[in-house]
Parts: sequence; C-alpha cells; structure tokens
Amino acid sequence: MTSTLQDLLPPNLLRFVAEKWIPLEKKEPFANFGEALRKGVFHSDASHRALFHKTLWPTLTFMTKLDVENPPDWMALLPPVEDPEFPARAFGLQLILDQAPRVLFEGVNQRWVFAFFDELSIKYALALQDLPANLRPSSWDRWKDSVTFDYFLILRLYFGAPLVHHEKTAEAAVKFTEETRTLIEERFNVRDPIREQPGKRWDMYGFPKMISAGPPAELRDTASGGFWIQHLMDVHKPPLDKFGRYPYRNWVLGREMTAAEEEWIGKADYFKPPPEDSASFQKNKC
Repeated sequence: MTSTLQDLLPPNLLRFVAEKWIPLEKKEPFANFGEALRKGVFHSDASHRALFHKTLWPTLTFMTKLDVENPPDWMALLPPVEDPEFPARAFGLQLILDQAPRVLFEGVNQRWVFAFFDELSIKYALALQDLPANLRPSSWDRWKDSVTFDYFLILRLYFGAPLVHHEKTAEAAVKFTEETRTLIEERFNVRDPIREQPGKRWDMYGFPKMISAGPPAELRDTASGGFWIQHLMDVHKPPLDKFGRYPYRNWVLGREMTAAEEEWIGKADYFKPPPEDSASFQKNKC
C-alpha cells in the first residue's frame, strides 16, 4: 500500500513530538530560566536526535517528494481549530516541518532545510497566524490550563522560529516577537530594557554573538529569560535588512558570496565553511 501524509503524520505521532521535543517540566516554574533554556533548547543530545530520527525519518524523506510550490493542506491533518486537541497537534506538526529537518539533515543535505522544508514550514506557520488570535495554537489562552507560563515561552519560541528562519518574513517575525514581549511585560508589570537599547537590539552581529555565548547564567527569572528569547529573535533581522538573505546559507545553497557577505561572516567569527560534500555541491551548482 502506498503511504500518504495521513499515514505518516497520524495524531499519535503529532502528540508524541509535541510532548517529547522540549525536555522540560511543564507543570512547575523553572528554578532557573537560563539553565532551562540550555537544557530545553540549546542542547546537543545524541539520544534526542536518535529518538526523532527513528520516529520521523520516514516521514521527512516522504515529504521531500512533495511539490513545494503546491504544498498539502496541512490543516486537513489536524482536528478543528476549536478542538482542545488542536494546539498540541498543531505544535507537533510545526516541529516536524521546521525543527526536525534542522536536527536530522546534515552535510550537503542541509540544503533540504533551507531550500525546501523552510518553504513548507513558513506556509504552515503563516496559516496558523491567519487564525483568529484567540484560536491560534501559539496563544497563551490555548495552553494556560496545561503548562506553566515558563514552559509556554519555550513553546512559543518554536512557533515563532519559522518566521525567523525564512529569509522573507523578517517583519512578520518582529511582529510575533513583539506580541510575546508585550505579553511578558503585561504579566510581570516590567518593561523590557532592550526597548531603550536599539544598538544592542539591532546589532548586526548580535545573532552569532548570542548563539555562540548561549543563555547567560543571570537569566534566573521568567521575565528576563523571556526577554532574552525575544532579543535572540530580533537580532536575526539586521543581516536580512542588509543582505536580503542569511549569508552563511550561501555555502550550502550554492549561492555566490558577495564581498560584503564574506566580510560579515569573517567579523561574525562564528559560521564555519561547510563539509566537503556541501562545498562540492556548491562548486558543481555554480
């Protein structure tokens, strides 16, 4: 029997991914938000990768046969938006489209992430954003009875990630981030200090700096940890404003590097040349 997306993305798989992707406590506030970020987001766990390779690799390889210009109706794989099951299953699907390829595709196959899965993921992410605000699966109202606000901020980070990952949705990403920042400010009655620090908020090298350093140890409370996440999202925008693309992707995608992009990569002192197979792919494509 020929497999279909319905076969490869059943409800139990979507729930499983939503449940297992973030290895953090859902019901208790984080004792230290920075440590939670390092464990739940900035980790490199071989067992985590092996788990999702086993469960998701057949699905991802099947998806590579899809027409990226005419993607499936992803909503048809989910329950009605009003259904209590919708947020978790929608979250699982978002992780499969956006995060799983980043974890599982390596070397030259990273081109599938940037040129293919990012296109599938962004169309789905924008469809979720088009829902009424109170029904979006990234809304606090949809999760407040099942997870803490701490956990929700990590979860919402993953919902916003496709907007940051795609090279053409920087403005939508900033809008999403601003909604999160405002939610934190109103909840804790505190203003994000980054608002008065535009040089830091829109630092051209902020993204590689923050990724390289990771979450600082002083991010103990929820507000400061949540604000740090929003800052991390915002600093993706300056390189897109300047270059219209992420220069470090040029290697894998076979795009010709400009002198200005090479200078940026050199000053960033974070991005490394691709493996030999990716370099060969670029040479042959060009």
